[in-house]
Formats: sequence, C-alpha cells, structure tokens
Amino acid sequence: MSDLFSSKNKTQIIISPSIVIFTAAMLGIIKFISLTGNIIILLFLSFILMVALNPAVTRFEKKLRLPRVLSMIFVYILLIILIVSSTALVLPPLVSEIIRFLKTINLPYLQEIFSRMEFSFSQIGSLANQFSSSVNFLVSAITGTFAGIFTFLTLLIMSFYLLIDRHHLHKKVAWFTNEEKQLELAKNFINSLEKQLGGWVRGQIILMIIIAITTYFGLMMLRVPFALPLAILAGFLEILPNLGPFISAVPGILIAYLTFGIPMAGATTLMYIIIQQLENNFIVPKIMSANAKVNPLISMLCVLTGFQLGGVVGGLIAIPIYITIRASYSLWRSHKEN
Repeated sequence: MSDLFSSKNKTQIIISPSIVIFTAAMLGIIKFISLTGNIIILLFLSFILMVALNPAVTRFEKKLRLPRVLSMIFVYILLIILIVSSTALVLPPLVSEIIRFLKTINLPYLQEIFSRMEFSFSQIGSLANQFSSSVNFLVSAITGTFAGIFTFLTLLIMSFYLLIDRHHLHKKVAWFTNEEKQLELAKNFINSLEKQLGGWVRGQIILMIIIAITTYFGLMMLRVPFALPLAILAGFLEILPNLGPFISAVPGILIAYLTFGIPMAGATTLMYIIIQQLENNFIVPKIMSANAKVNPLISMLCVLTGFQLGGVVGGLIAIPIYITIRASYSLWRSHKEN
C-alpha cells in the first residue's frame, strides 16, 4: 500500500533531446555573435553602403550601357573624389577656427605659470612623465588613424563585392532551402530593404548637408564667430531627430551671447528656430517623402537606445537596424496572410 502511495506522488521530468540541441545551438549562436560583433557590424555597414550606392550604379549601367563592374568603379571614384574634395575644402578653415576658438578660451594665468616656471629635478621628472604620456597618446592616435583607414577600406571592399553580387544575394537562401517560394520571398525582402534603407541613408545625407549649409550662411550673416564648426555640428547632429537641432543650437547661442551680448543671442536663437521650422515643415517632408518613413519619436528613441547599448556606433546604426526589423516584420506578416 505504501509503495502504491509513493508511486502516485512521483513526478517524471523528461527533457527531449531536441530541446537540448536547440538550447545548445542558441547559446552557441549568442556566443558567436558576441565574439564577432565588430565583424557583423562592419558587414551591416557594408550592406547599408551597398543599398545606398546601388541605384546610382544601376543608373550608370543602364544609361551609359557600361558593364556593371565599370559602373561600380565609376561610382566609387566619384564617391572618393567627393570625400577628398569635401575634406580638403572644409578641414583647413575648420582647424583654423577651432584653434582660434581655443585661443579665445585660453586662461591667462596658465601662461603666467609657464613663464615663471623654474626647472628642478622634480619638474624635470614631471616633464618626463608628461612627455611619456604624450608619446603614448601620439602612438595610440597613429594606431587609431591607421585602424580607421583600414576599417574604411575594408568597408569599401566589402560593399564592392556585395554590389557585384547584388542581383544574386537572395539566392544565398539556397544554403538553407531550395524552394522557389522561399527564394522569391528573400528577393522581395532585399528589394524592400534596399528601397527603405538606401532611401533613408541618401535622404539623411542630403538633409545633413542642407542643414549644415543653411546654418553656416545664417551664422555668417549674423557675423557669429566659428560659423563653420557650428554648422558642421548642426549637420552632424541631424542624425538625432528633434533633439539634434536643439543640442546644436546651444553652443551657437552661447558664443553669440559671449561675443555680442543678449541682442545677438536672441537673433541667433531666432535663426535656429526658423531653420528648424523650415526643416520640419518643408525640408524633411520633401526629402523623405519618397524614402523610408520613420516617425521622429521612434527615430529619437532608437538613437538614444543605440547610444545606451552600443555607444556612438550603436547610435549610428540604430535606425538602420529598426528599418531592417520593420521590413522583416512586414514581409513576415504579408507572407503569413497569404
């Protein structure tokens, strides 16, 4: 009787081998992603560059009747010329204005301390430590520069190969399935992602350039110092919807106040407000109407979340990741309904 009672209270837990395999596979995938995160981000950035350049490559391919590889080389040459010429035009005046700005905030008592400095053994040791730290900083700066150049070249090369294989990317699904329906689904997904993601990238770049130029001429008309770095800051911060224009306006208004007083600060504030209103009511709808439509509030939340999770890189790729997830969900939903 006691044996019968005890057998009724026993509970058997059976773990299926498939659950164990699935759990181990998921843990392996998570570990793999954590170890190769930088490579995955680089591949994603290469895909973004590919979808941004592909319309131009296709246009040259059709209108000039050039082979696709030659069209790609032509587009890449134009891109490199644009980057080099923009850097050559902007960098010298930008550096001079930054140096002039640093001189304006230089504290006089520091110069007096340096002029009265008497050398002693302890001071020589301090200078040696400063020299050592400066050398370390210089080495790290040079290393970082070469790493950045290498990453940029790798980005161009990877996007180049993606462009070559653009019309056959959807066939990579054949690694998992050979069904014609799945291949067509992958093709539609890549086409949709190219339209939304590439359109957003091109529209965002145009918007940043327009805001930078508009801010520069506005500050020049008001004769506010350091117009070029302030304009570049305003253009770069356009990646933060609504929040970016507010942040970029603060240093411009502050410099106008410190230089000319309250009336010029008020005029500079009015200029930033006018530019933001023109942007919200005319520029953004005009540029983004034919491109990927992302709600400004969602954009701001995505960017802030990206900065919180992945720093600067996370903030830069936050909206492209959102667009990718949105395109994936839309395609899955339409496929489920059909």
